[in-house]
Amino acid sequence: MEEISETAKAYYANLSEKQKHLASDFFKEMDADGDGKITFQEYEQHIKKMKRFQTISSSEFFKKLDKSGDGSLDFDEFIAVHYLCSSERIYFCDECKEFLYGVYFTCVQCFDGSSGNSYDLCCSCYRDKNINHHKDALFLDNYTLLQAKRQQQLKGSAGQGSRGVSETVELANFGIQTTATVVGLCSLM
Repeated sequence: MEEISETAKAYYANLSEKQKHLASDFFKEMDADGDGKITFQEYEQHIKKMKRFQTISSSEFFKKLDKSGDGSLDFDEFIAVHYLCSSERIYFCDECKEFLYGVYFTCVQCFDGSSGNSYDLCCSCYRDKNINHHKDALFLDNYTLLQAKRQQQLKGSAGQGSRGVSETVELANFGIQTTATVVGLCSLM
């Protein structure tokens, strides 16, 4: 959880004042009794109302967020919750169902598919070949997949002049176009 917490703090430090105010409002909304700390009961009640985030409503997950171990989340610890919910960075291993905190592996074909779902594995399941997925699946870790996506975009924009920042962001949001291109790029890495 440390990596996520540090990432959340970095994002928070770079939010606009308006966005920081919204994060503060979210904290106050979750802190039902207004004591400046979020208990597990307050956390669980609020997260369960947010249907798509129910997977992180367990007491075990809350304990990982509670870095001080005092049974509640102060605002500094809460920043990780804000980051997870606002970014929707809530991924679980499709085999062992563990939360994916850091590096994980994604099936390239599923990531590139039109279903909108991906097939993700923790390092242990991938290493131990605990994979119940299609036979020809190609897996890349999240960082390598991102680099392959970047290389594909750079290759696609070659010879078209320099692109503006907004066009680059638009390309990044568009995603990987074909599995064949990704497989080709990965073989070059």
